[in-house]
Amino acid sequence: MSSSRLGTLNSKMRAVKLEPRKRALESDDEANSDCDEITQQRRVAKTNYFSNGVVRYKPGSIKHISLKNFVTYDSIEVSPGPNMNMIIGPNGTGKSTIVCAIALGLGEKPSILGRAKDLSEFVKHGHEQGHVEITLAGPAHMADSDVKIRREIHRENNKSVWYVDGRQTTAAEVTRVTKELNVQVGSLCQFLPQDRVVEFSKLSPQDLLRETISAVGRDDLIELQKKLVEKRLKERRMVEDEKRLLVEAQTLKKKNEVLERDVQRWQERQKAESQLRVLTALVPVARYTQAKARHDLAKEERRKAHVHYQQVRNATGPAEDEMLELESRVASSENQRRQLADRRVLLEREARKHLAKYERLESAQRDLNSEMDALKRRAQKRKETIAALRSEVAQLEAEFSDMPQPPDAESDEVLREVADLRSRKLEMSNEIIRIQDEQNGLSRSGTRISADISSRAAQLRDLDDVAVQRREALRRANEDTFKALEWLEANRNMFSQHVFAPVCLEASIRDSRYAAIIESIVGMSTLRTFVVQCDDDYHTFARNVIDRMRLRVDVVSLRRTMEDFRSPLPKNRLDALGFDGYALDFIDAPRPVLAALCDRDHVHETPVALGSVDNQAIEEEHLFKEYVADGTKYSITRGRYGSRASTVTTMRTRPHARLLSAGETDESRAAREQITREIDELRNQQTENERTMRKLSTRERKVRDSHRQIEFRENELRKERENRAEAMRVYNRAQVRIESKQAQLESLVSEERKEAQGGRTLVQQERKRIEGELCDNAKCRAQAVADVAETVASIASVLHDTAAAGLQGLNNARALNVLRVEADRQRRAVEDAKELFEQANLAFGEAKEHAKMCLEETRSVTDGMTDEERQAVRDAQEQRRDVSCEELEIELSTCRQRLSMAANSGLSARVMEQYAERKAQLENVEAEHDRTLVQLRSIRKQKCSLRRQWETPLEQIIQRISENFTRMFDYIGCSGEVRLKRVGDGVVSAVEPDTAAPDQEDEEDSQQQQQQQPRDDEDYGSWGAEIRVSFRSNEDLQALDNHRQSGGERAVSTIVYLQSLQSLVAAPFRVVDEINQGMDQRNERLIHALIVDTACQPDVGQYFLITPKLLQDLEYHPMMKVLCIFNGEWQPEAFNFSKYINNARGTTSVRA
Repeated sequence: MSSSRLGTLNSKMRAVKLEPRKRALESDDEANSDCDEITQQRRVAKTNYFSNGVVRYKPGSIKHISLKNFVTYDSIEVSPGPNMNMIIGPNGTGKSTIVCAIALGLGEKPSILGRAKDLSEFVKHGHEQGHVEITLAGPAHMADSDVKIRREIHRENNKSVWYVDGRQTTAAEVTRVTKELNVQVGSLCQFLPQDRVVEFSKLSPQDLLRETISAVGRDDLIELQKKLVEKRLKERRMVEDEKRLLVEAQTLKKKNEVLERDVQRWQERQKAESQLRVLTALVPVARYTQAKARHDLAKEERRKAHVHYQQVRNATGPAEDEMLELESRVASSENQRRQLADRRVLLEREARKHLAKYERLESAQRDLNSEMDALKRRAQKRKETIAALRSEVAQLEAEFSDMPQPPDAESDEVLREVADLRSRKLEMSNEIIRIQDEQNGLSRSGTRISADISSRAAQLRDLDDVAVQRREALRRANEDTFKALEWLEANRNMFSQHVFAPVCLEASIRDSRYAAIIESIVGMSTLRTFVVQCDDDYHTFARNVIDRMRLRVDVVSLRRTMEDFRSPLPKNRLDALGFDGYALDFIDAPRPVLAALCDRDHVHETPVALGSVDNQAIEEEHLFKEYVADGTKYSITRGRYGSRASTVTTMRTRPHARLLSAGETDESRAAREQITREIDELRNQQTENERTMRKLSTRERKVRDSHRQIEFRENELRKERENRAEAMRVYNRAQVRIESKQAQLESLVSEERKEAQGGRTLVQQERKRIEGELCDNAKCRAQAVADVAETVASIASVLHDTAAAGLQGLNNARALNVLRVEADRQRRAVEDAKELFEQANLAFGEAKEHAKMCLEETRSVTDGMTDEERQAVRDAQEQRRDVSCEELEIELSTCRQRLSMAANSGLSARVMEQYAERKAQLENVEAEHDRTLVQLRSIRKQKCSLRRQWETPLEQIIQRISENFTRMFDYIGCSGEVRLKRVGDGVVSAVEPDTAAPDQEDEEDSQQQQQQQPRDDEDYGSWGAEIRVSFRSNEDLQALDNHRQSGGERAVSTIVYLQSLQSLVAAPFRVVDEINQGMDQRNERLIHALIVDTACQPDVGQYFLITPKLLQDLEYHPMMKVLCIFNGEWQPEAFNFSKYINNARGTTSVRA
C-alpha cells in the first residue's frame, strides 16, 4: 500500500532563502529588474501582515482537506493558508488530484475536470469506496461556524453520499451551502483545472462575459440580461404583429375594391369554362397528331436504316472476292517472276557463248588478213615471220600455261544464291507490309485506350468532389492551414521532392466505423500537418509560409521510414485480446504520411476495437500505453519508483469524426479503387502497346537493314559475275590467239615447204585458200552477230517481262493491303449500320406504342362529346393548325388557372354582405393595430430602462478589468485590453416618445431616447467580453483565441486576465492548475510576480497555484504557503522539517 506525505514550508522556514536576490545570469537580468519595483512595494505589506499576528480566512475559504482512497492517494490531509497556496511536486505525484478533490468535494460533476466521466473512476484502484472531506471557513459574524462537507464515493453503484457537519444530506443541500458562501467551482474564471486550461482560450466572448459576471458576484446582472433578452424578443414579436396587422388592413381594403369587378369576372369565367372544354379535347388530338407524325418519321428512318444496312452488307461481298482474286494474282506474279529470272540466266549464258564465238572468228579474220598481207611479203619476210611467230607462240604458251582457268560466271552455286537472295528480299518486303499493318492496328487500339482512360478520368474527377468536401472541412477547422495548402498547390515547382498536403487530406479510413476512433488517437495538430521529404523543402516551406505569410501551421520532415516502425504484438495475440487491429491497419495514405503518423501519434502501437476487450489482461501485462475499445480511450501510465503501479485514465471518444468523416465512403472508395485499377490496366495496355510498337519499329528497322544488306549482296554478286565473265573473255582470247598463231606458224612452215617443192603455184593456191577462208569467216561472223542480237533481244524481252511481272505483283500487293483495310472499314460500317437499324427499329416501336396511347386517349375524350362539341373541336383545331402541343398545354393550363381564380373569387349573391363584413373586420384590425403600437412603446420604454440598469455597471466592471489587464500587460512589455463586445440581431428599432403626459423622470428618459441614435446592438444574449492582446511591438491588438496565439501566449493572457479579476471577485478562493506550462523563463518570472502581488494582499481571498516545476529565486511573500507533495510507497514514517530548513539556510549562507 502506498503512503503520502505533504510538507508545508511557511514564512518561518524560508524567510532567508526565498528573499529576492541578485543573480549573475544574463538571461534573468531583465526579469529581476522588472520584479525589483514590486519587491520594494511589498515589504510594507509583509511588515503589516506579521504585526497583526492574526491569520484570517475569508468566509468560504478552504481550511482543511482530507482524502482517503482517492485516485492515487491512500490517505492525505492538507491545511492550506488563507492567502496564496503553491502546491508543487513532481509529475504524477497527485497535485491535480487535490484539484479534483476540491471540485468533487464541493458538489461539482466529474465533467468539469475534463478527465474521467464516471464518478467511480476516482476511487483508487483496488478499493470499493473513498471519500473527500473539506472544511470551509464559515461566515465572519458567526464564531466557530466552520462548515465541514464530506462526500463518500462508492465504486459499485457509481453513487455518492453527502454529509454536512456530520449530518447526512443531499447534493442540493450542499449546493445551497456553497452558494451561500459564494463558492464558484463551476466558473473557469475561479476554478481552472489542468485539463481545462486550454478551454479558457476557447471560451466565446459570450461565455467569457458570463463567467466574468459570475466571478465578480453580480448575478443580478445575469438576471437583468435574461430580462433584456425576453423584452427584446417580445418587442420583435410585437413589431412583427404590427406589420402583420398593417398588411392585413391593407389587404382588406384592396379586397373591397375588387368587388366592383365581380360581374365582369363572372362572364369571363363562363367563357373560360367553354374554352376549357374545347382545349381539354383539343390537347389529346394534338398529341395524337404529333405522335402520328413522329411514328411516320420513325418508320421512314427505320426503312432508310434497313436499306442502308442491306446496301452496306451487300457491298462487302465483292470486296471479299476481289481479295481472293488479288491474292491469287500476287502468287501468280511471283511464280512468273521466278520463271523469267531462270530464263534470263540461260539466255545470258547463251549470249556469252555466241559472243565468245564471234570474238574467235574476228580474231581469225585478223589473222587471215595478216596472212594475206604477209603472203604478198612472204618471200622476203617469211623466214622472219616464222621465227617471230615461233617466239611469240612460245611466249603466249608460257603465259597461257601460267594463267589459271577462271571460274564459270554462271555457276549453279551463284545462281542458287541469287535466287535465294531474291526470295528473301520478297519475304522481307511482305514482312514490312505485315509490320505496318500491325502498327496501324496498334495505333487504332491506342486511340481507343486513350478514349477509355479519358472517360474513367472524368469519373475520377466526379469522385473528387469528396476531396472538395474534405478541403472545405479543413477550411472551416483552420483557415491558416487552408491558406498554406492553396499556396503549396500554386508553388509546387519550388520543391525538389513531393510535399504532401495536410494529413487529413492525404489519409483515408478504410472502414468509416473507425473514423472517430482514429481521430481520437491522431491529434488535431497532426491532421493539419504538412509532410515534406527532405530538409531543403522543409526550410523552403517554413521560410515562405510561416515566416513570410505568418501562418500558424505545422510541418514535419522525417528521416525515418515505415521500416523503422514495428508493432509490439502479432495479429493473433491482438485477436485473442479482442482487438480488431492496430490503428495503422485502418488508414490508407502514402508511406511518408504513414511514417509521420507512426512517429507523432504511434498509430502502429495503438490497438483499436469496436467492442469490448480484456482490460484486466492488458493492465496486468503492461501491453500497451494507450488503446481504444467500445467507444472509450484508455491511457495507462506507470509510476517511476517503487512497485511502478499503473494508473488508467479513460475518455469517451467523439461519436463522429470532424475532419476524417468529411471524406470518401466505402462505396465511393471501392468505386475509386475499381476505376483506378481499370485506368492502371488501360495504361498497362497502353504501355504494352507502346512497347510492342517500339518492338515493331525495331523489327522493321532490322528487316529494312537486312533488305539493304541483301541488295548490297546482290550488287556484289553482279559485280563478281561481271568480273568472272571478263576474266573468261580474257582467257578465251588468249587461247584463241595461241591457236591462231600456231595455225599461222604451221601454215607458213607448210607454205615454205611446198614453195620449196612446187614453186609459185603454191602461192596462188595459198591466196585462194585465204580468200576462201576470209569469205567463210565473214559468213560465220555475220551468223554469230545475228545469234548475239537475237539472244540480246530475248534477254531484253525477258527483263521487260520480269519488270512488268514485279511491278504487277507490287501493285497487286498494295491493292490487296488497301482492300484489306477497306474490308475492315466495310465490316465496321456493317456493324454500325446494323446498330443504327436496331436503334431505328426500337425508336419506331416506341413511337408506335406512344401513338397508340395517344389515339386511345383521344378516343376516350371525344367518345362522349356531342356533334356540336366535335365541330367546335374541329374548328379550334383548324384555327390552331400551326400551334404545337406544348403551346396548347400551356394555353390549357392558363385557362384552368384563370378559371380556378374565378371559381375561388367567391362570386355570389352575398357580395354586399361580404363587403359589410370586411368593413367591420377592417375596423377591428385597425383598432388592434393601435393597441399593439401602444404596447410596443411601453415595451421599448421598459427595455431602455433595463438596459441602463444592466449596461452601466457592466461597462464599469469591464472598464476596471481592462485597466488592470492593460497595466499588467504593460508591466510584462506587451499590450492588451478587455472590451465589451456589443452584437446586433440585424433589426434596428428606433425609440419612440410616449404620447401620454409623462412625469419629470419620464420626460428625461424620453429626451435621452430621442437624442440616442438607433444602433444595431440589441442582441443582448450575444454580448460578450473580448480579450485583445499583442505580444510584439509591430503587431496590432488581436482577439485571443485558440488558433492565433501560441500556447505560452494563451497561458500568459489567461493568467493575466484571472489576476485582473482579483480585486473584483466575490468568490472565497481561486484555483489555477499548471498555468505556467509553455511559458519562457522571462514570462514565468513576471507572471509569478504578478500573481504574488495580487494574491498576497489582505482580504483578497484564498489562491491555489499548482505547478510541477519552478524557477530558482522567484518572488516570495510571507502571506504565501508552499505545499510540497511527496507521494509514493517508499516514504519514512515522519519528516524532520527543521533539518530541511537548516540545510536550506546553510546552503544560502554558503552561497552568500
